[in-house]
Amino acid sequence: MIDAKKEICDFIKENGGFITYLQMKNSGFSYSLLAKMLENHELEKDERGIYRLPNVYVDEYYILQYRFPRGVFSLETALWFHDLSLTVPFEPVMSFPFGTNTKMIKAAGIRPVILRRNYDVGIVKIKTPGGQKVRVYEAERTLVECLRPTYKIDVQVIAPAFKIYSSRGKIDYSKLHKYASLFKVEKKVQSYLEVLE
Repeated sequence: MIDAKKEICDFIKENGGFITYLQMKNSGFSYSLLAKMLENHELEKDERGIYRLPNVYVDEYYILQYRFPRGVFSLETALWFHDLSLTVPFEPVMSFPFGTNTKMIKAAGIRPVILRRNYDVGIVKIKTPGGQKVRVYEAERTLVECLRPTYKIDVQVIAPAFKIYSSRGKIDYSKLHKYASLFKVEKKVQSYLEVLE
């Protein structure tokens, strides 16, 4: 029992201080041991299926990603994750593939974006403020997608984001043009890039 407890504690520490039910099951750990650790306050439960050490913070973005694994943080939320916006998203935005039922997603306080095409293009993993990794669209896709008229994102959000992106000195023109073509906003992207040069 002590060896099993040490093994699960070592796993949790190596995993950033938390373990999910699926990780526990796949690693062969006993749920009864986990329940005993919860009872003894050696672990805490924030969300169904996520268990953490008492001194570890599991942030809301990871919890949302865990609850909705097909979701990808996008638009204003992705800008924030890439440090292209100083505004912390009040309502997280996540993209989902066409056919996803959004009832529970909306109830969780997420603004869902349903995509018929290009859902799986440009996904990267980024650490949240709590240190856990979540799926986010890469910076270039995010910048370009924000220019789509469908989303009606304020120019006072987009312009500073492009400015911050260009100030880093690593402008990836090929990716920006690829996404501009994909989302049919070539002229808008070109005008932003001309202003920044």
